[in-house]
Amino acid sequence: MSYEEAKQQHSSEVAQLEKEVLEDIIDLEEHAPKGQRLPKARGYRIKVTGELFVVEKELTTGREILEVAGISPPEKHGLYIKVHGNQYRRVELDESVDLRAPGVEKFKTLPLDQTEGGHDHAT
Repeated sequence: MSYEEAKQQHSSEVAQLEKEVLEDIIDLEEHAPKGQRLPKARGYRIKVTGELFVVEKELTTGREILEVAGISPPEKHGLYIKVHGNQYRRVELDESVDLRAPGVEKFKTLPLDQTEGGHDHAT
């Protein structure tokens, strides 16, 4: 095998390894108990109110999570994050969420009542 052929084969093997890493989809709930920052991946499987969705970027917002989950309009729903070992806490629509952060486990949504979200629908 010539030097050029070996170099090309090596490049091909490296590209294949990179592709394999990027093809991984990591399940947050499965990894949360480990308490470690997640590796980079092609996608992150999140659970939102019991349903599974895949988000392709590690940094997202509350609004984007609601949109991926088909929750509409986002302004009328609260999003809550569960970090392993902690209670749920509210995530604002424009708040950045790092899906690779240690312990990020799952999310839940709740409709906002008449006094939340700045809307008063009193009858």
